[in-house]
Amino acid sequence: MAKLNFDARGYWFQEGLKVLCSSFTSAVDALELDVQGAKSQAAQYSASVDAGGEWIGERDEDGHLLWDQEDVLRMRLETCEEALMALRKAFVISAYHHWERWIRAWTGSGHSADHDKLVRRATENGLTMHEKLDAVRNLTNVLKHNKGTSGENLWATWSDLFPPDFRPSQCATDWYSAVHLRNCHVLEILQVAARSGPTAMFP
Repeated sequence: MAKLNFDARGYWFQEGLKVLCSSFTSAVDALELDVQGAKSQAAQYSASVDAGGEWIGERDEDGHLLWDQEDVLRMRLETCEEALMALRKAFVISAYHHWERWIRAWTGSGHSADHDKLVRRATENGLTMHEKLDAVRNLTNVLKHNKGTSGENLWATWSDLFPPDFRPSQCATDWYSAVHLRNCHVLEILQVAARSGPTAMFP
C-alpha cells in the first residue's frame, strides 16, 4: 500500500491563515468605509459653512467656543482611523499566535518551547522559515508588551513599519503607538507565517 503524504495539521494550519486573511479583508473593508464616510461628512460640513450654511456648535456667555460640529466630525474620523490601526495590530498578533500554536503541535513541543526552539525544531523537521519571521516575532512582542528591546530590533530591521520621521527616544518610547501598519503589512505578515509552517503535503 502506498504511503499517504497528506499532513492534516499542515492543511489546517494553512486553512486557518486563509480564514484570518479573508476575515481581515472583510473587517478592513467595513472600517475603511467608515473612515471615508467620516472624511466625506467633514468635508461637506466645512464646505457648507464656508458657503454661508448653518454653523453647528455652542459658545458660552462670553462668546468662547465650547464645541462645534467640525470638532465632532474630526474626532469621529480619528476614532475610525484608530480602530482601523488597532484592527491591523490585532490581526498581526493573531497571525503569529496561529503560527506559534501550530508549530508547537507539528513539532510535538510543549508550552515551554520559546520562539527560537520552535524554529530550530521546525527546521530540523524539514520546514524552511521565512527570513522575516524573527521580525514578526519582534513586532508581536512590541504590540503585546511594548518592549523596548523588541522595538529597537524591529526598527533596525523593519523601519518601514514606523513613520519616516520616527526616532526612538532615549527615555521611554511608546513602541505600540509608534508602529504604523498598513494593510499591505498585515497581508505580508500572513504570508510570512504561511511560508514558515507546514502545508498539506509533508516536506
